[in-house]
Amino acid sequence: MRRTTLLIAAPLSAIALAATASGCSTLGGTSATAAQASGTTNLVLYSGQHEQTTALLVSAFEKLNPTIKVTVRSNDEGSLAQQLLQEGSKSPADLFFAENSPALEQVQEKGLLAKAPAEALAAVPAQYDSPQSDWVGITARVTCLVVSSSVPASQVPTSALSLADPKWKGKLAFAGSETDLQPMITALAGKYGTKAATDWLNGLKANAAAHLLPDNETVTKDVDSGQVQIGVVDNYYWYRQAVDDGGFDKAHSRIGYFAAGDPGYVLSVSGIATLASSKHKDAAASFIKFLASPPAQKIIADSDSFEYPLLPGSAANAAMPALSTLKPGTIAIDQLGDGSTAVSLLQQAQLL
Repeated sequence: MRRTTLLIAAPLSAIALAATASGCSTLGGTSATAAQASGTTNLVLYSGQHEQTTALLVSAFEKLNPTIKVTVRSNDEGSLAQQLLQEGSKSPADLFFAENSPALEQVQEKGLLAKAPAEALAAVPAQYDSPQSDWVGITARVTCLVVSSSVPASQVPTSALSLADPKWKGKLAFAGSETDLQPMITALAGKYGTKAATDWLNGLKANAAAHLLPDNETVTKDVDSGQVQIGVVDNYYWYRQAVDDGGFDKAHSRIGYFAAGDPGYVLSVSGIATLASSKHKDAAASFIKFLASPPAQKIIADSDSFEYPLLPGSAANAAMPALSTLKPGTIAIDQLGDGSTAVSLLQQAQLL
């Protein structure tokens, strides 16, 4: 889900200096003189990412590229993907920034994405990029539990499958309509089969009958306030809730990770792509290369969106464990696909 609270970021002057030092002062190979000669380029970005983080990234990019302006149209990624499919080659969008890879793969399957800039693909480890080289991974997060402080460590589930155990009836919360849940469902279906995934979803639904919530923010808040004991979310929701409530030391909940390698312990990637129909592909490529550069990745790390930057050497927010210390399952981006399996199972369980 997107976010509307204030973020913390380095001053733009510092970002500009860092970009110059890293060779990013003329991003996309477009010098200021050449850009001025051709006039201002206006890019339209469809963004399902956190609004304030995206605003900071756009502002920093425009500071470095004064002849390129970016108009952001924000919505949830599922709605934006459907809009792009409907608009087809007539879409006004130049770029699509999605919170999870299946939304990008949906659009890619219809041939609506251009090839991503090779420089950006080379900067980010290949396992986080499009299998077809059509989009670039920018940030990541992992599925986890938000756990009430009243739950002893010995009782925290270490397997996603155990969430369907009847002992959690009335104690579990989740948001079935959140696209963040879909990679987890796809991973479990891939490991155990669709019948087992269906049974698991039905078990979750029964256990969370009183706590089938509209979004992950509400899941996290309800656990922290003691209304429910555990909730299924992505890791950044807990950090953001704690910041909103005055600090980590004031939280009445904590993060619970599944056991190393558990199929439900999924690393999900946010990525960005240029639309094949864009009339400003060079400028769009500049923006993508910027997002995969050290200055942009530092903006992400310093913000309170609490996502993991993917550029090697870019440290995450100091409040979080390092990405290298996390032990998610091994499902690859191409195995997550376009999310259609998860959507079908959610519909069968009447959770969508």
